[in-house]
Amino acid sequence: SVVPVSRIRLIDRTASTTAIWKATTMCKTTGILTTPPPPMDDESVTDPLKCPPLRWGMIGCGRVSHDFTQALKNLPTASVVACSARSEDDAQKFAAKHNIPKFYGGYDEMLADPNVDIVYVGNLHAFRRSVGEKCLKANKHVLLEKPFACSVEDAEYLISLAKERNLFLMEGMWTRFFPAVEKARRVVWGSQDEKGILGEVVSVHSDFNFNAADSEEYPSSFVYNHTLGGGASYLVA
Repeated sequence: SVVPVSRIRLIDRTASTTAIWKATTMCKTTGILTTPPPPMDDESVTDPLKCPPLRWGMIGCGRVSHDFTQALKNLPTASVVACSARSEDDAQKFAAKHNIPKFYGGYDEMLADPNVDIVYVGNLHAFRRSVGEKCLKANKHVLLEKPFACSVEDAEYLISLAKERNLFLMEGMWTRFFPAVEKARRVVWGSQDEKGILGEVVSVHSDFNFNAADSEEYPSSFVYNHTLGGGASYLVA
């Protein structure tokens, strides 16, 4: 049976900004409804860390999965119950590091674990579609680390599959839930109680960057390999 996800609240990797992730799964006739959560300063948000119990499984045991697992430790009702990697040795080391009770040397084995409600996918970008498909067909809710997919066709397929199976599927774009971004969204589009104040937006300019050499060796890391989903268009766009 599929455990419905009603609300997911996470802490970003620096633990300095609370991100609220709200997802409501609807019946198959209406598909999946995702409603933006209220801002952090909304009176209705009485406890930012309160959410239903969720048992997470991790696919990929690299640096990004480590960061996300560390973030989940801030949530009293979240638990990482399993992790998996292409190498059983890597999965075992990851499990030992984070005190995770189960580890698997393959993704299929973990996806067959009935104790896993939702899967975080943090492996190589090029395999987002194939791994996302595996998760959804195993009736697991899925959080795909960015990029969500490496093509429009792959993204449309995964979204269609999630709707068909009435499962929660989302890209792990943590900046979307920063209070400053939420405020900017209300200024532009307004909210249920007020209109936006900017009027029609006809052009947007923004930039974001980081020094990949700080953490990824050049040129051997996949970060610089477009075939594996590396490059600025996938990593920071």
